[in-house]
Amino acid sequence: MNQDLDQDSPLDPAAMLALVEREQSGIPRQMARRVPWILLAWGLAWFFGFGMLWLIDGAKPWFSVPLPVGVITFAALLAAATAVSAKIGSGVSRGIRTNRAAAFTGTVFGITSFAGFIAVYIFAIGLSVNGMPESLQAIYFPTAIGIIIGLTYLFAGAIWHAVPSVVMGGLLLVVALIAPFFGYPNNYLFFAVAGGAVFFGGALSVALYTRGRVR
Repeated sequence: MNQDLDQDSPLDPAAMLALVEREQSGIPRQMARRVPWILLAWGLAWFFGFGMLWLIDGAKPWFSVPLPVGVITFAALLAAATAVSAKIGSGVSRGIRTNRAAAFTGTVFGITSFAGFIAVYIFAIGLSVNGMPESLQAIYFPTAIGIIIGLTYLFAGAIWHAVPSVVMGGLLLVVALIAPFFGYPNNYLFFAVAGGAVFFGGALSVALYTRGRVR
């Protein structure tokens, strides 16, 4: 920017505005450079995690994964994706000044997302107490979690004006609402393929954005 301002002839207002916009547009691109790795981590977690849950009963009688192995692998992959997100995310905004309002918004947003997961879990316990069979739990849990995650991305996009987040949130909601119609265990396979594709597509679009190939 300094090189442009050091020219002998002063910039006219239109050129100055274009220069400022060009410099400011580099800030979100710079901050978003690590985001594809976060989305890639979640895409892998969904693809292999839900894939393992599907293999518990989905490929019988030719192949089957023991229930504890499938569940533990799924939980471990989600925990790993969460850890990767926290590690990479902590460095995304490093060096970027913030204010109390932005900090408050981020804190409440994070607490709300966590509260949503707790709420759907407690709701499931209530349904089980009132007679919900285990066969329906395999439909309820992934769909409820998918809805919460989809809404989280939608709200994030609305708060921070991030169109890719809005698109991903909408697609994840669609995936979560279609999956139950496949029944158990194929709902897990649909989550693995379609849900994983949403994250992989998001990672690719953000990667292209950070390289200036999309606006």
